[in-house]
Amino acid sequence: MPKQSFIKKTIQSKPFLLLVITAAVLVLTAIVKPVAFSLANGRELLQRLSYSLVFLCGVSMLLISGGIDFGLSSMASAATVVFAQLVKLKMPWGGAAVIALAFGAVAGLINAFLVNKLNMMSFIATIGMSSVWAGFAAWYTRGMQISVVSATFNKISKIYVGQLVPLVFIIGAALVVIYSLVLKHTKFGRSILVIGGNQAAARLAGLKPKLVSSLLFVNASVLGVIGGLIFASQQKAGGPALLTTTAPEMTALTASILGGVAFSGGSGSLFGAFAGVILIQVLAYALQVMIPTLTWVQLFVNGMLLVVALTVDGITMQRRLRKLGIKSSGGGMIMPGAR
Repeated sequence: MPKQSFIKKTIQSKPFLLLVITAAVLVLTAIVKPVAFSLANGRELLQRLSYSLVFLCGVSMLLISGGIDFGLSSMASAATVVFAQLVKLKMPWGGAAVIALAFGAVAGLINAFLVNKLNMMSFIATIGMSSVWAGFAAWYTRGMQISVVSATFNKISKIYVGQLVPLVFIIGAALVVIYSLVLKHTKFGRSILVIGGNQAAARLAGLKPKLVSSLLFVNASVLGVIGGLIFASQQKAGGPALLTTTAPEMTALTASILGGVAFSGGSGSLFGAFAGVILIQVLAYALQVMIPTLTWVQLFVNGMLLVVALTVDGITMQRRLRKLGIKSSGGGMIMPGAR
């Protein structure tokens, strides 16, 4: 009986539904465009997922805690500019990467200061900082990309396991597993869930919401830089708009909510978010293969997925409130960082 109960619970979960939809998209793609399933295309899809998974870990953990960062792609792009310029000046790429990661940590601390010391709402603070980083990078490079002149660094994204799976994808997937274990099986992970659910109750329980929030802002920024460096290795360049055109933090946000992470924080899992990002990237790939000339369709579908995810999240929240006998004042949802 317990085994049957577990199977039933799994089948009824959001991650399972997302994986079923992903499988359906793949089958449809195979029927419409059989040539889409080649070794090169498989590698390309996994390359896209690699940096997306790294961003996902930072965005999901922050969202579960009740925070949000809309400036990760601009900040990470600026970090790739710093990295590429240092490599161009003959600094070993390892040292340049450490400085880029330190840049990300400082950016995270700035976000934490604005939110936890100046009491700004996180979405406003990070949108503002997004423009700051974008402006800095565009000014320094005059809007141009800087080539990464390191053959060793550029080869990192070209290392494959079994001729198909990129090493960077394995790194991204490993991070998802690690952060999932931290969230589920550590005191720190449980404190993130409690703080995301109710900061006042968390403080009464002896937790430190501002400290946890600060750590998660730094964590998200550092992971953003790692994702940016992976993308820079794939593109062999750093630039002010390197990541802003793909907006991996928005993909991660959509994937998290699709996978069951509450937009207002307090619940969700990394596995659900993982299933969500796989669906988004597979759907984008399928559209690119089937309708290669209509690039706007991908943007439209990604936007619609976010709207659908937020709608479902809002309905779920209202149902929870009704079950608790709480009457909500208005139909809007709580914006992360607005409490």
